[in-house]
Amino acid sequence: MTQADVLVVGAGLGGLAFAQDAARAGLRVALLDKARGVSGRAATRRVTLPDGPEVRLDHGARFFTARSDRARTLAEGGVRDGWNAVWTRGVARWQAGQVTLPDDGHPRYAPPAGMSALGRTLARGLDVKTGVTVTSLERLNATQGGGWRVHSREGQAWDAARLILNVPAPQLLALLATLDPGSPDAVPAVLHGHDSGEAARQAGPVTYDPCWAAGVILHQDVPADWRALRPDHPVLEWIAREHTKRPDGAPPALTLHATPAWTRANLERTPEQVLPDLLAAAQDILGPLDAAQAFAHRWRYSIPAVTAPGPCHWDADLNLGWCGDWFTPDPHGPRVESALLSGWALARRVTGTD
Repeated sequence: MTQADVLVVGAGLGGLAFAQDAARAGLRVALLDKARGVSGRAATRRVTLPDGPEVRLDHGARFFTARSDRARTLAEGGVRDGWNAVWTRGVARWQAGQVTLPDDGHPRYAPPAGMSALGRTLARGLDVKTGVTVTSLERLNATQGGGWRVHSREGQAWDAARLILNVPAPQLLALLATLDPGSPDAVPAVLHGHDSGEAARQAGPVTYDPCWAAGVILHQDVPADWRALRPDHPVLEWIAREHTKRPDGAPPALTLHATPAWTRANLERTPEQVLPDLLAAAQDILGPLDAAQAFAHRWRYSIPAVTAPGPCHWDADLNLGWCGDWFTPDPHGPRVESALLSGWALARRVTGTD
């Protein structure tokens, strides 16, 4: 049995931001994640070519912004330390074969080693266990020391005085439901009469736009003077020339993101089935592609379409909280920075510094 002051389920950016501050405040923090690495949707796929070079493609989060003071300190500090860089200050648009090149001056950051470098930076010094799928929660009574216990598919259990859930809203509700199996009420009885009951109900209306993504490694780069493109197209809403994020000499590569509508219509198809359609749409926009390798990946919970109010949730009576990019920590909408702001806000509440 593993014990901690705070247990965080989900080592995405919100959970890592929370854990970093909680650990700095002196709490013993443990994080669990079902993936092989940290960062959540700020993911980087690594593909090794037959002749040796490794290609890195940010097939999840495209970049990150830094509109808040703290996010700006993190981003610019990363630029100084070498793990981060300003990728572009504008995103081109494509409509009916015409490309416009706006430059709004607002920096979009993308680490040269891939977006997952942001999560790895936040995870430094933290106790993170990956490959752990949490399946149920248990509220411990006073004779067991109080607090929380989580159980994993792998047959392990972890105890902690405080529990933080950094998962998409539908997964949050599914985990909370394990506290009261078989109950017709969406909110388990243990949460009734506490702030967490209302917070769980507010998570119910949260919805996400799904996204089919593709990575395409090219023999030859496309003729373009843009780094990122937003097409007005029924299939694709995003194209990035990934090698422009990497050091000079990186093999040319593209990431493609499908529109929410097209993704929903094709959500249950396999990667092998959707990939030809995504490539065909890209060629409709860019012309013929000289592809060496390609893959497709489905993000069922990509970008929150309906968010929950406030920056996060913390219930001091139950020692239970949750955070994520599906909250509304500022007026700029859901994005990578929202997850960071939500995690930092939750840490302030848990440590009493808010």
